[in-house]
Amino acid sequence: MSPLFRDSLAFVLSDGVRRPETVRVASWGRQREFSAWDFDDDTFVLEEGIWERLANKDPVVIVPKRDLLPARAASGEPVYGNVMTVSSGNHAVAALPLLKGQFWDLADIPAASASDVLRKAAVCCNVVSDAIEISQRDVGTARVVDADSWLQGLGLPMDRVLLSDRVDETLDAYRRRGQEWRIKPLAWTRAEMEQAIAAARHTLTPNGLVYHHNVKGVFFVTHSRVVDWAATAALDPARFREGLRFLAAPSPADGVSFLRRPKFGPHHEVEFFGVAPQKAATKLVPLVEDILAASDSLSDDELAARMAAFADEFRSLLVDPALADETSDAFVESLYRSITGEVYQSADGAIAPAFDDRRTALPGATYLYDGSYLIHPTADGRTEAILAYIESLVSHGDRIEHANIYEIRSETEDVPLGGGKTREIVYKTAWNPLPHRLIEKRLSQRSTGYGTYTMTRVEAFRALGVSYGHHRLLARHDGGTGEVHYFVRERYPGEPFGQLPASCFRSAAGGDAEDPQIVRAILRLMGAAAAEHLVLKKLSRSTGRSLFGREGKEIMEFGYDMAARKEMPLRVRLCSIRGTMGWPCLDCTEENLDALFGHFAEAFAGVVRDYAAAHPCVTLADLTGEFLDGFNAKTSEIHWNYVQHRHEFESYSSPSFRDYQFDERWRFALWSLAEQNRRLPEFGNRLRSLLGLPSA
Repeated sequence: MSPLFRDSLAFVLSDGVRRPETVRVASWGRQREFSAWDFDDDTFVLEEGIWERLANKDPVVIVPKRDLLPARAASGEPVYGNVMTVSSGNHAVAALPLLKGQFWDLADIPAASASDVLRKAAVCCNVVSDAIEISQRDVGTARVVDADSWLQGLGLPMDRVLLSDRVDETLDAYRRRGQEWRIKPLAWTRAEMEQAIAAARHTLTPNGLVYHHNVKGVFFVTHSRVVDWAATAALDPARFREGLRFLAAPSPADGVSFLRRPKFGPHHEVEFFGVAPQKAATKLVPLVEDILAASDSLSDDELAARMAAFADEFRSLLVDPALADETSDAFVESLYRSITGEVYQSADGAIAPAFDDRRTALPGATYLYDGSYLIHPTADGRTEAILAYIESLVSHGDRIEHANIYEIRSETEDVPLGGGKTREIVYKTAWNPLPHRLIEKRLSQRSTGYGTYTMTRVEAFRALGVSYGHHRLLARHDGGTGEVHYFVRERYPGEPFGQLPASCFRSAAGGDAEDPQIVRAILRLMGAAAAEHLVLKKLSRSTGRSLFGREGKEIMEFGYDMAARKEMPLRVRLCSIRGTMGWPCLDCTEENLDALFGHFAEAFAGVVRDYAAAHPCVTLADLTGEFLDGFNAKTSEIHWNYVQHRHEFESYSSPSFRDYQFDERWRFALWSLAEQNRRLPEFGNRLRSLLGLPSA
């Protein structure tokens, strides 16, 4: 069991008063004994022996006494404190006897109200490794927050009381505390999904059948686990029969079996994973009940054969045959969605996070009304430095109301949570109704020179008019690795070009058809971004290929367009410095210029061709014209900025170390910019030729 939970509870009970008698009740197929301790206004009810055998996912229930004693509360008599139950099995093992008034004088609830109290007032938790996880289900956010604070009052650290459900109202409440990290994050990788599935695994004695317990209290049984369990019918028939009765026999408490007791949404207490609930109820559950009814008259071999046939029927009813294979992606993703409750949020079976939504909250700080803050116990030095930075941005008299730190996850980064390159900071101040969003990113090289080189590139090209936002360089020591550099920039609003949702291309007036005006405008902005790519010479360091349009680094911002009188794409921003000044040859020659233009023209043509194929409401020729209009206008704008301050740009010498050749690369960038502007018609015809279009 969780040592922290055990030790915290033991400390409380050591000062509590044990009630002299125990209570014996029939619950979940067997007789159980419970003992109780009173401590101040609270009462703790523990199943006998649970201290020694408490296992992963075993249930804890917390109910305010005022909900258990409504008549006393209604009379005006003050009713304080909570009742906590700790047992094996599921939450009903202790919750149902409690609500029925079988535990001492702790409850006096009308029978008609018991289900409402269980659903809306009882906070269900589970022991999970070294933590307690709260499962919100239908309980209100205020009640969950109260239970969380009460558990921490027992001595459990903040980072050991977590929430397993992602409920919008509760998410908002914890964000305003800077504590979103305490709500279980979504998994973005297969390894994380497999870890969540393993943590949800649970064996309900004496069944022997392995379940996966979800956040709503549903126990899912997978096909492969049924096959394994069916095999025990011949190996240990007595135990198998006992487990079969446990699973399918009506409960003495309410006459309903776990397979038929409604639990959440369309699901019952126990569900056969991968089978539509209605089909399971009409085809699988009756089969199990028939086997149970005949089990005493069947030989061991006949019982094993009936169970093997049941497993075959289970497999035939799976919505996807791959769900019978626990190693398949379909199985892992579907079971993950089922145990986390995401299956209840939408009918879409895919897990496809949007750009920059692939993020996980990290410990940070809770800000108080007087402007002070409490750093969370497990916040790292990098987070503390980020918080110190945003405090420096707040105006005199203003204050931070809340801040949350997130790590933006990457499939290419195989590092533990907290060790990734990129973080997002979302904070709100008292004077602004909208939150501020910043991106913080660790530089790929640790040297001081590389930090200077990076920021010099940003500032130099920003001065020319390239759409980089303002960046701020930070440095801190990370353990024993020495000084590490990070930059912070604003988070640009909008969506990346390569991952624009279909709704972005449709008019706000409705309908499924794409709006040609929007389709044109997006590619015109991408033409402007292409001009900047060519000015910057952005190339992948690993492949030497252009990064344009392929890696989601052009952020398209939408807003109300006064001329069009509707929402339109308004501007595009480049969100990555990576690859800037990446062209390897710095010779100011016709041959080098021709190679440079040819390389980028091919990259641009590929993006235009793919875009036209995806949006046939506008012809390739017209889209190419839009692209070149944006390209030409942005090139002319940047060149005009250069000409207006030619002396300053041409005499500029970088403070960065010569190892990075900034000065040489800068001179080449200015020369090629002038040539890019001079040869706009030539570049346009080169692009048209690559697309199979006639010259202008």
